[in-house]
Amino acid sequence: MKTKKTSKVIYIDQFLENNKEFWQDLEIYCVAECCGIHAFDFSKENIEKTISSYNSKNILSDINEAIAFIEDNYSKLISSSILNHCVSKTNLLNFLKISSKSCWVFLYSTIV
Repeated sequence: MKTKKTSKVIYIDQFLENNKEFWQDLEIYCVAECCGIHAFDFSKENIEKTISSYNSKNILSDINEAIAFIEDNYSKLISSSILNHCVSKTNLLNFLKISSKSCWVFLYSTIV
């Protein structure tokens, strides 16, 4: 009898916890506990506006560490209780890379 191989879920909250307030401030439409990832506004404009109240270098560093951790891991499922979301590795990497790009744009604009 063949058994289905299940994918191990990895958790990324250790990378989001340091800047939990930043992530909570992105909860525009609802709260993560209720609506999960759909509670957040991850638009470039909202990220840039929100990150201006925080240490953008720390947030960017945490996002980049999460990206590296996920890329180095073989698991296909990634979960976060802060975002109240479990998603495929590919989808979360795309999301984090877009968030990282918005953070870089803000950081660069404060330097220039």
